[in-house]
Parts: sequence; structure tokens; C-alpha cells
Amino acid sequence: MLRVFDFIHLPIYFLFLPNFFFIHGWVIETGFPGIEVPDSNDLRESTRRPLNLIFPGTKWCGSGNIATDYDDLGRFAETDACCREHDYCDDIIEAMMTKHNLTNPSIYTRLHCSCDEKFYDCLQRSGDKIASKIGFLYFNVLDTKCFREDYPIVNCKRYAKRCLEYELDESQTKRYQWFDVPLYAKTTMFHDINDVNPIGFARSHN
Repeated sequence: MLRVFDFIHLPIYFLFLPNFFFIHGWVIETGFPGIEVPDSNDLRESTRRPLNLIFPGTKWCGSGNIATDYDDLGRFAETDACCREHDYCDDIIEAMMTKHNLTNPSIYTRLHCSCDEKFYDCLQRSGDKIASKIGFLYFNVLDTKCFREDYPIVNCKRYAKRCLEYELDESQTKRYQWFDVPLYAKTTMFHDINDVNPIGFARSHN
């Protein structure tokens, strides 16, 4: 199941790309059921595999995974382990699906905030040089949201590109809602790109 990056709806031109190509370091395998797309030198057989985007040196950081088993990690093992744990989040809402009375309108899977927070922390602790790239792509470029059960959101009390602190109505019953994920920075834990305002997963405040 796709977790970190899930591109299930893609422009039609993706169908005419070679089986393997590269975009900003990502290894991309193309091929869709019932559609045969030969590679550039016509030496490989046509593929029917779905689109996979896996970051070089990892086996779990991308759409799905290319690992042979749970213990199979890539060269950047620390970061890969972070992606593996993220993939195994036990509370997700897949693209265009509804759960907890929330409908995910995006084209990729959204996760419970606790899973995204663990992923953020894990990448920050990783000694691998690519951890910051993975974090930047997921938290800053993908610009996803997470969900959790909390008191109803009234408004955003503190905002810096993302909501950093929510005003919640604690007189009401808790319910599942969407929350912004923080911007990722490779510097101090939970600090923004300019290392000025602390950015973490927005907490519950009335």
C-alpha cells in the first residue's frame, strides 16, 4: 500500500514515457495494466508494473517498496527504516476514500498525525545525508495534511506558511479533523526553514 508518495492519478503523458527514467534523483518505473511501453533501447520486455517512485539508496522511501522482506533495507538504512515505519502506519485514509467521517480529497494517502510526527522525528535523528531530502519532499513539497481526533477547530491562532497552533472549542465533543503538518528543516528539531519560529505538529490549545 502506498504511503510516502502515492501518485494514482497522473497526466496522460506518463503513459508514453520509457519504463525507467529519472526525475530529480527518483528512479521511476512506468507501465500500466494492459499498456505495453517499450524502453528506449527496446532490449527489455515491456512491463505491466504500476508506476513506482523509489528514492535511490532506499527500498521503502517512495510509492510502495522494492524490499524483498520487512528486514530488507537500502544503503541509507536509517532513513529507509523511517520510511518503512511510516509505511506501516495503522491508521490511514487512502486517496478519495472516507474514514472517521473524513474524506481524503487528495491523490495520495493521508496518515494519522502520530505517524507523520514519528516520521518527522525519525528523519531528524537519521545520520543519512538523504534524510533531509526525503523530509523536504514529503513535508514541504507534497504539502499533505494529517488527521487526528481532537476538539473542533475554531481558527488558527499562529500561522507561518502552515498553522502552528489551533484554537479549539473544548466545550464540544472531540472529532476527527485535518491538521497541517509542519515544514521540514534539517537544522534544529521542529524549526522552520529560516530557523526562526519553532514549527512542530500543532498542539491542542483552547
